[in-house]
Amino acid sequence: MSNAVILITGANRGIGFELTRQYLINGWTVIATCRNLETAAGLISLKGKFPDKLFIELMDITCPEKIKGLASKLSEENIKLDLIVNNAGYLDRENKSIHTINYANAEMCFKVNSLGPLYLTHCLLPLMNKKRLCKIAVISSAMGSLSLEQSVDWYGYRMSKAAANMLVVNLSKELVNDNVAVVAVHPGWVQTDMGGSTASENVVDSALGVMKVILNLSIDNTGNLYSFNGEELPF
Repeated sequence: MSNAVILITGANRGIGFELTRQYLINGWTVIATCRNLETAAGLISLKGKFPDKLFIELMDITCPEKIKGLASKLSEENIKLDLIVNNAGYLDRENKSIHTINYANAEMCFKVNSLGPLYLTHCLLPLMNKKRLCKIAVISSAMGSLSLEQSVDWYGYRMSKAAANMLVVNLSKELVNDNVAVVAVHPGWVQTDMGGSTASENVVDSALGVMKVILNLSIDNTGNLYSFNGEELPF
């Protein structure tokens, strides 16, 4: 789909950057968002290799006005989106016990991991190219599953990912007749700044797995949570 357009949030590093790179290699036009250019050296380098396919847009996923502004800009440019990947993420590392909760960091998890994707989808939905199947992916986590056995840590992260999973369920039901399929994807424990160097999965394998899940997404299997390896996980 060399004429397909994807928007990826948090595209300046980690899984978001690798998704950007892989989709560019596959011929997609990529709108890559990040908060500032100071942390986007990799994206700027990619822009040199894909000058006509990569477009870097500054956006803070926690700021509704910035999200609305980006949507207005893309609308004015007559951009039509085939795929939105809500990838930007935040982890409250210190909130491992109810006795030591940092409220601001827990709140930030919700702003980045669930409320941001909610409002981004709201603003960008009119730009989706519904003449063909459109897709929305939320990079979620098995740590947000209410059914899988869980340890006790990272309160804000786990709670916000559970909320993100419910966002996917709601969107899938509301948009099923609009030719829009929605999926939550668990990318695995990945060797990124967030996951750390001891994580079990490398970022390339994770990104390629996420892409395969999105490729296999259809109206028939909309509204589910999948691991990057293709395994369906319970919410």
